[in-house]
Amino acid sequence: MTQPNAPYTVNTYSYTSRYTALDCLNHLSDLGFSSFEMMLMPSHFWPSTSTAGERKAIGRLLEERKIRIETLNQPNLDLNLAAVTPECRDYSCAVVASALELAADWGAFGVVVNPGKSNPVFPTSIEKLTEGFKYSLDTLVPRAAELQVKLIVKNHPLSWLYKGADLLAFFDRYGWANIGLGYDVANAAFGRDPAVEAISLIKEHLSAIYLADTPLSDFRHDPVGGGEVSFEPVADALRRIGYSGPSIFEVVSAEPDRALLESAYYLNRLRWPG
Repeated sequence: MTQPNAPYTVNTYSYTSRYTALDCLNHLSDLGFSSFEMMLMPSHFWPSTSTAGERKAIGRLLEERKIRIETLNQPNLDLNLAAVTPECRDYSCAVVASALELAADWGAFGVVVNPGKSNPVFPTSIEKLTEGFKYSLDTLVPRAAELQVKLIVKNHPLSWLYKGADLLAFFDRYGWANIGLGYDVANAAFGRDPAVEAISLIKEHLSAIYLADTPLSDFRHDPVGGGEVSFEPVADALRRIGYSGPSIFEVVSAEPDRALLESAYYLNRLRWPG
């Protein structure tokens, strides 16, 4: 019989201060989940501080439990691929490159990145942000190609480049080699980007859909069904485009087990595609 939680991928963000990555995978697979987005954080798993033995132990667990890590993610606020200073861009690229190498080791298909940020009080010009982001992509895309891992560029309302149409236009100009898009419906709702329209626009490049809920007055990643996101039209839009990639729960909760299971139950009633 199919596990009721099988269609969903779990981002481990809410578990990063509770479990090591290894213990987290054991725990979540016991709940019935088999697909994961590993959040890279010190004390959970961080490439530069984790040992070779810890890295191999996760690889063994994936084989033993027949589970998989689809994607890797890292702290958004610690990185800026569009930074004005070259030192910050180089540091950010080095962190992402280490995640790409880890993804290749664990058989993950992608590493999630944010296009970068600007100071809202004194914004950097779009020209400078574009220049900085292209600089970082010129560094990372060849490495991603060598490792056969995708860069998954995700919409984020605190980024300078966050709407589906804008991401599509940027990469239509830059090129799509080793690039996919991750579309987060909670981020879209808070950023006032119509999700159904955006999904239709980016359908050829959609590599991951992210699931959480949020009010419109406060930026949150609550359990599905607890905010203003309309999930049924999103499910219909995904069916129309024949989407078959991961549906990733990126729910932030003090009770993450309960939040995940309630979110899965909510979407199962909609016959979520997957």
